[in-house]
Amino acid sequence: MAVELGEAIDDGVNARVHRLAALVRRELASQVREVVPTYRSLLLLFDPLEIEREQLQRRTERLLARLPPGRAPRKARVVRVPVCYGGEFGPDLDFLARHTGLTPDRVVELHASATYRIHMLGFTPGFPYLAGMPPALKAPRLDEPRARIPAGTVGIAGGQTGIYPLESPGGWRLVGRTPLRVFDPTSPKPFLFSAGDRLRFEPVSPEEFRRIEARPARARPPAQGRGAGELRSVSVMKPGLLTTVQDEGRHGYRAFGVPVAGAMDRLSFALANLLAGNPPGTAALEMTLLGAALRFEHPAYVALCGADMGPKLDGVPVANGSAFKVSAGSELSLGPAITGCRTYLAIQGGIEVPEVLGSRSTYTRAGLGGLAGRALRAGDTLSLSPARTPPPPARALPAGFFSATGREVRLRALLGPQDDLFLGEGLSTLFASTYEVSNRNDRMGYQLEGPAIQHRTGPDIVSDALCPGAIQVPGRGTPIVMMADCQTTGGYAKVATVIGPDLARLAQARRGDSVRFAACSQEEALEALRAERDLFARASAWLGESGRGPRRG
Repeated sequence: MAVELGEAIDDGVNARVHRLAALVRRELASQVREVVPTYRSLLLLFDPLEIEREQLQRRTERLLARLPPGRAPRKARVVRVPVCYGGEFGPDLDFLARHTGLTPDRVVELHASATYRIHMLGFTPGFPYLAGMPPALKAPRLDEPRARIPAGTVGIAGGQTGIYPLESPGGWRLVGRTPLRVFDPTSPKPFLFSAGDRLRFEPVSPEEFRRIEARPARARPPAQGRGAGELRSVSVMKPGLLTTVQDEGRHGYRAFGVPVAGAMDRLSFALANLLAGNPPGTAALEMTLLGAALRFEHPAYVALCGADMGPKLDGVPVANGSAFKVSAGSELSLGPAITGCRTYLAIQGGIEVPEVLGSRSTYTRAGLGGLAGRALRAGDTLSLSPARTPPPPARALPAGFFSATGREVRLRALLGPQDDLFLGEGLSTLFASTYEVSNRNDRMGYQLEGPAIQHRTGPDIVSDALCPGAIQVPGRGTPIVMMADCQTTGGYAKVATVIGPDLARLAQARRGDSVRFAACSQEEALEALRAERDLFARASAWLGESGRGPRRG
């Protein structure tokens, strides 16, 4: 649920946003899972089966009525950020000069002359959204986001400026780059900035940039785990195309720009852990399109759910959607996905990797979690946590418990939050058209190809909160559906939001698959969530287990 406190970037509005966020965290902590402040709005994430939206809205409005009007505090930490402008560091500087009618030197002078206030962190971990940019520098976003922007790049979008902490996609105009590490997960203080800080840019030469860049980072002490002799292990013979450690995700850090991550297909992940006899949310392996080959150095009990990758144990086929014992020295191999896209391998006890910011999930863009923050490689060794109970006999769930995978995907979606920024015929296009999954699909988002969805005036909005399922529509008019690793904020208008239970269907789609959207009411969305949890409960009963179902904040 979004609470909007203003229309534009304004220090007073932003101060009220942060005061309301503090009140909600203090007084509604039992009802709200996560609070995400932005420039002018507050996103509240909650379980609609635990508290009704209308009830939460009334409680939030009562808190809002208690807030006095006020401005941002005058005292704040000032952070000075060296920036090398133009050239390879700022490829859009000449465009900015032409667009604004200024010289490149004047653009740099204006950009570096202001004192900025950090209104929020978002997009990616530690990304500072800055207020106070001179109006003369205002410029539109790119119609099509760049696929890769180097870490440290300084950009402009509309009346905003900010710094990309990580290499990532983005649609901002790039004017320079800082050698400072804006986000460093190996540091005791991973975030360079905090909301409320003030910031000044200081132009530096390319030589000074390189000198600062070469300074050693302050490393965090290595995480302490169990002794190697206490753990069982699995050796990675072949890693597959993209195999990562995932759990239910990293909750509670969106306000710092840290994505949730976690399993893309939350139901298949939950059922794999259920079959393996694990508590909900236990870390497992997610394999994409091409599975891994693993040698078990110790006996284990494993389960497979999701896409069918033709699994074989010591060369003998085993069933997808089943759990079975593996002997020491045995090899489990998976090949290309026959149907679907992602397979989950749960091992009784779970994968033993350190928790980072409360989760074992891998977020590769930031090098967070999992095995050194990256996908598996040949030669890796995975440690396994001890199993809490003896392994059950081999078992399987009937096919009716699993989502159907195919070349056609139907996604139910709730209109909003910016559907009013699209023409009526644009909304009709969204729900009447068939789209195709493009080659630009990954854990961050699915870019779809098909008929353009027409905006009323343009695609840009004041950047606000973004969640998995949101359907962004950039200038070219084709939708992008946000997925598990999506940025926490974004500045393209969002026409609708795919409901949580249906995201698993898209997570199992691949290039060339067709996608159709169906308009959905709040009541239908709640019923779909109940149905998903009921399916998990029935699977638990079938196996004689107990536990909660899929979770995604």
